[in-house]
Amino acid sequence: MDHRQLAFLAALARERHFGRAAAACHVTQPTLSARLRQLEEELGTRLIRRSRRFEGFTPEGERVLEHGRRILDEYAALRGELSTEAPLAGCLTLGVIPTALGEVIGRLGALRQSHPRLSIRLRELATPDLAQGLANGALDLVVGYLDTPAMAGFVCRPLIEEAPALVAAPAHFSLPEPLDWSHLSAYPLCLLTPEMHNRQLLESRLAERGLAIEPVFEANSLHALGELLVAGHGVGVMPEAAARRLAPGLVARRLPGPGDRVGLLWSRQRPTSRLLDAVLAVWPAG
Repeated sequence: MDHRQLAFLAALARERHFGRAAAACHVTQPTLSARLRQLEEELGTRLIRRSRRFEGFTPEGERVLEHGRRILDEYAALRGELSTEAPLAGCLTLGVIPTALGEVIGRLGALRQSHPRLSIRLRELATPDLAQGLANGALDLVVGYLDTPAMAGFVCRPLIEEAPALVAAPAHFSLPEPLDWSHLSAYPLCLLTPEMHNRQLLESRLAERGLAIEPVFEANSLHALGELLVAGHGVGVMPEAAARRLAPGLVARRLPGPGDRVGLLWSRQRPTSRLLDAVLAVWPAG
């Protein structure tokens, strides 16, 4: 097996057509088909469902494709490391907690401007999945919570502090000033589901103050939560910055107390690289 066979497989996944995949790889269709059959023989399993045309991948083919993409990304990164004078290229796989997605997207422009040949793959994931992705190498970098036990042992750089806020549609609910945590009991609450780390942070803050809550609606995404709030089904609690990006009609009032540290994380086992240095150069510590 060599990287060209994996490149042919990735091209077929992208083009969904043997002829177009061959053209994208600058080879003839018989050459591409023969190299893919050779890959199947070497691995001892069928990877591609065929008739007269491409019909998709077998379950084994999907697994090989997933590993192959990571190998190709590593190969591109290695070539970039060895060619220090060449423009930085390759793919950066960046995991991000949902509440920080807007912050990350706002910072990507500077990275792409400095390194236009770099491609970026964003994966919006919950905190346990981000930690697993860093541990197994599926993610190059993560933007996540720094002080959660799941992220212990990773190298980190603080970026921002997420300030918790009470969020509502003013057409349906008015929020008092000054605001206190005890005010939450006066409203029907729309919150993230209990497995979401941001909800767990909220529960910890309430427990510290001897407060308990019973939400009327729960959602496992910020987008769904925002729709509930805009429709007037209740009042929510989420990071202030995330609420302001969610919908223009929502009002966010910061709750008292410190926020939660969010920053870049990467594995200690991952060697320093031009790619990591590039991200750290354009994303200064907060």
